[in-house]
Amino acid sequence: MKLLDRIIRAVLTGALLALCGYIIVRSVTIAGENGLFQNTPLLSAVYEKMEEWTAGTYIPVISYAGKETEKPDILLEMEDGVFPVYGYIRRQQEGGAQVESAGEYEMILRAQAQAEENKRPRETESEASQTETPAGENPLWDYPYLLNHYFSMDVTTTIDAQRLDGKTLLGMDMTMEKDASQPQILIYHSHSQEAFADSVEGDVSTTIVGVGEYLAQILREDYGYNVIHEDGIFDLVDGVLDRNLAYDFSGAAVAELLEQYPSIEIVIDLHRDGVDGTRFVTEYNGKPAAQLMFIAGMSRTADGQDIAYLPNPYIQDNLAFALQLQLAAERETPGLMRNIYLMAYRFNLHLRPRSLLVEAGTQLSTVAEEKNAMEAFAKVLDAVLQG
Repeated sequence: MKLLDRIIRAVLTGALLALCGYIIVRSVTIAGENGLFQNTPLLSAVYEKMEEWTAGTYIPVISYAGKETEKPDILLEMEDGVFPVYGYIRRQQEGGAQVESAGEYEMILRAQAQAEENKRPRETESEASQTETPAGENPLWDYPYLLNHYFSMDVTTTIDAQRLDGKTLLGMDMTMEKDASQPQILIYHSHSQEAFADSVEGDVSTTIVGVGEYLAQILREDYGYNVIHEDGIFDLVDGVLDRNLAYDFSGAAVAELLEQYPSIEIVIDLHRDGVDGTRFVTEYNGKPAAQLMFIAGMSRTADGQDIAYLPNPYIQDNLAFALQLQLAAERETPGLMRNIYLMAYRFNLHLRPRSLLVEAGTQLSTVAEEKNAMEAFAKVLDAVLQG
């Protein structure tokens, strides 16, 4: 077959699958939102499985069914052509060649870019049974308790008791000796174009970048930290919004800054979440404040396979940092934090230990709510860093 014919066939196949997938995802989602499946347990269970399957198949993130089935060669070839990331993981599981393909890597990067905006949480209750903690033992040392009370998990990844060991995570030293003579905290934004309900077009100070500058200002003036705020734009290509390689671009900029300023110990990628029809708000010092959420990048698929293209030596450090901040917020600013969200990719969290991806509010939050949340977050961050 001629190369042009193969390209045309691949494009048409991809377009058809994308269209079918969109129709299925929207149909299932709309039906679920309208309560079609709520009254019948069987239909409800089917709906949950359909939602997970459609998310894993048509949204470009890594998700795999628990049972593997044999596929004809022609289907494997088509799968590899349209979704090369599937082919890559399949070959890893089969112990095949570890040769890296530029196409596979690019697909993984694109999947990572879309994953943060297309989160699909799974129920953790069914995976970790509720058990009573032995008398005298810290409940945070109990894996089921910790997972179900402080974490949410995307359908694309998984975690186990070894990786989520509360005793180990809470025993790790996350403190930092304050030294205002050199940069120690870096704040940046992989998605600089994220705005809020009352953002003013053309006014950067009313976007997530402006919120990041406010956080940097609080940390400098109120807590005495030396903070670098990187306000570069990584999600515009030729003036058009394009986030496919945003994490690649922002990661390169962060790596350069870390090389220039090796004293940096804390790296924060500040985002605004996007959840249809949902506004996460709490109260801090008598004022409305947007709720925050940490995203932890596991570099791991739903069937427990590490994503070799996305190594992250600091998964434990980042989990410990996020958990300790979560618990400090529970004491200092109750209601500020949503559960820590576990995802399959790494989101540049491999560049330094104590790296955070923070989702602040949603598109329905106001700029004032975002800034109030930064005041609370700065207080919690200082509490953990100073022990």
